[in-house]
Amino acid sequence: MKAPRHSHWHHRQVGGMKVSVRPKPKTPYTILHVESVIDTGRGRRKVLLKNALPDFLEVDLKVPKEKEHKVRLPRYIDDLDLVYLDRGFGVVANVTESLQAIAPRAKLAAVVPEVIRPGDYMLYRHGREGMRYAGVIRAVSASRVRDTKEEVLQ
Repeated sequence: MKAPRHSHWHHRQVGGMKVSVRPKPKTPYTILHVESVIDTGRGRRKVLLKNALPDFLEVDLKVPKEKEHKVRLPRYIDDLDLVYLDRGFGVVANVTESLQAIAPRAKLAAVVPEVIRPGDYMLYRHGREGMRYAGVIRAVSASRVRDTKEEVLQ
């Protein structure tokens, strides 16, 4: 039996009208683990990055062979010189779920590149223009997270 032509469309009732909506596909990301940070002097630091994900969490982008192109990762971000230790990298569709699988009982917090340290995760977003820096995520253990609501109430 053939699948319906528009099986990926969703139908919603909006103000008495039936509207068909196709969900936007999730943006693929690459997650790299910060292995080490080296202070090289003169206000610059060198960050060693490694692929953070096991193979079972990665997805295939399914890029046609004729459209395949070499991906270039950035070498500099702010005052950081980036060094990639792996030849390849993994691609995931959902960053939060993937990081929760790596660090199951940890809270995720976004940090700025100036305070990066070993153990953080650097994110890159895949788009039409190639890979772009998307941010740094720190996995903080639940015991180190303070509940600010309780502090305000006391």
